[in-house]
Amino acid sequence: MSKPMKKGTKIVLVVLIVAVLLAACFLCVAIYAKNEFNKERSWLPLEFSPQQTSVTELPDNAHDAYAYVMRLYGEAVNSDRTEGSWHTDVDLSGELSLPFSEVDNALISEIRDGAAGSVQALYPTVRNVKMSDESADDLPVIDLKETDILEYAYDPASVFNRKGEYVSDTYEIVFKVDPAFEDVEALHQSSVYQGVCDILKDAMTVDKADLETQEVEMRFCIDRLTDQLQSVDVFRSYNVTASVTLTDAYSALLKDADSRQVTVTLPYKATEHINFMWYGLRFTQDYMEQRPDDIMTLPLEIHVNSAAVQGEDFTVEYTISDPTTMEIDEDAVMTVNRTNDTSDTEGVKVTAVLQYEGKTYTDDIIIYITKLEKATTGVRFWKDSFSIAVGQTAIMPADIRVPVNEQSEQRTEEEYTLTIEVSDPSALTVEADGKELYATALKAVTDPVTVKVTMKCGGHTYSAELPVTITNGTEATMNG
Repeated sequence: MSKPMKKGTKIVLVVLIVAVLLAACFLCVAIYAKNEFNKERSWLPLEFSPQQTSVTELPDNAHDAYAYVMRLYGEAVNSDRTEGSWHTDVDLSGELSLPFSEVDNALISEIRDGAAGSVQALYPTVRNVKMSDESADDLPVIDLKETDILEYAYDPASVFNRKGEYVSDTYEIVFKVDPAFEDVEALHQSSVYQGVCDILKDAMTVDKADLETQEVEMRFCIDRLTDQLQSVDVFRSYNVTASVTLTDAYSALLKDADSRQVTVTLPYKATEHINFMWYGLRFTQDYMEQRPDDIMTLPLEIHVNSAAVQGEDFTVEYTISDPTTMEIDEDAVMTVNRTNDTSDTEGVKVTAVLQYEGKTYTDDIIIYITKLEKATTGVRFWKDSFSIAVGQTAIMPADIRVPVNEQSEQRTEEEYTLTIEVSDPSALTVEADGKELYATALKAVTDPVTVKVTMKCGGHTYSAELPVTITNGTEATMNG
């Protein structure tokens, strides 16, 4: 007959069993984590640059900028593919200069503010007029001359980020214009001036008014991908000094007015907005990734007359470079047929074709089909070579990806460290600014210099290498 197990022995055995089970769990988790870390992820093909290019880069001097925007404006107002809309905003809220007491000034200011809406209504408001129609004849004229430009506000930082990539689909060209550009005499003869006098007639008669132009600024907003003018904003600021005679009824409202004839000074601001909508279509990105089980819609924009949309007076069709790969329905939803490949490094070209008012518009996009998960963490170079001239500093084609910390209210990125090794530091230096790498060539060498970047993030290590050729002259290709 066996002896019963002592209580202390039982406790030891239970502890051992629990320890073994915990160790097994940790081992399984470690194996799973290792497999997940080593699992192949999808990146864009190495030779493909995610940077989009514009049709025309932002001009760096006033002469080129003037010629550029005036050409685009002419194309916009004369095209049979555009609709125009325009209106003017009026701001009368500046400080008044009046020979009255504070109480009377407040009263006049209140009346002035109430008249702002009526003054704004004196300017034409037009919505969605086809530029080729006769009804577009009232379009405000931009009769700017190059000699009128005082300053071209060229700020590359508002257009490009540190990688040299465009930060938005549009950029602005801004001109500071000589105030003498304004024809003040013509303003006195305009219907707006006469309309303002009519609005004020119950309160005062304008005996004389002097308009001094303080500031004129023009902003041209351009679509960088289509090279089309999207809008023009013309800001005008005036200082108005007017001699007026108050009506009996209005004068009676004032407490301290010594005379019915007074001189008032006030700022007057008017911003003219001209917007263009271009018929056609385009993809809002150059490429996209599609997984076999995902249901995704093509990132396509279609621009046609609003009345035509209601009547569906247009057709859109799609051509696919490999029709066996996918199908696209009338709502631009993609269905992938091919599921046997782990990834598609060549990409499938999809062309959208819009038929509208007897014209044909097309645009292309590349679809990369993959069953792999998208790489969210890692480091790589999206070019297999890079060249730089001596004395130049350039941004390297590095793609450094760090996951976002979803637990953080600020959604900050996970902590990571970068280590950069250069095979010949006397010829090339590389510095990191966040996730951007800046290479500076110090001297020309015969053999390429190898740059190795190592990133540690989330307990894992990632690395990538790139050969860099250093040249003596301008034959270097800064983008690889």
